[in-house]
Amino acid sequence: MHNAIRVHPSELPFPFAKATEVAGILYLSGQVAMNVEGVPLHGSVTQQVQAIMQQLEATLASLGTALDRIFKVTVWLSSMAHFAEFNAEYAKWFTHGYPARSVVSCALAFDLDVEIEVQALAAH
Repeated sequence: MHNAIRVHPSELPFPFAKATEVAGILYLSGQVAMNVEGVPLHGSVTQQVQAIMQQLEATLASLGTALDRIFKVTVWLSSMAHFAEFNAEYAKWFTHGYPARSVVSCALAFDLDVEIEVQALAAH
């Protein structure tokens, strides 16, 4: 890999980095509701969003940054029927304004209902 790309390895048992960093921008891998061993955490859409946002918050903190430095979010929902419930929980996590966001609907890994991927400013 090119030396301008900094890789932050994942602790999960899957073949991806938790984030890569290029020119002060962090690109986080998509997050689903999952425990530290990689076991999916099924539950309501609200519960899945809470788990994902807690994971994102912890991942960003481990990289020296925070939720308020996120500038782009891509969300995948298993069904657009979850849109209102997703929005209700998601809105609680951004108290200083919302980042740009896209939402799409598709089948998701592990038969979960929500996946969130973010790009954020690094700590530098």
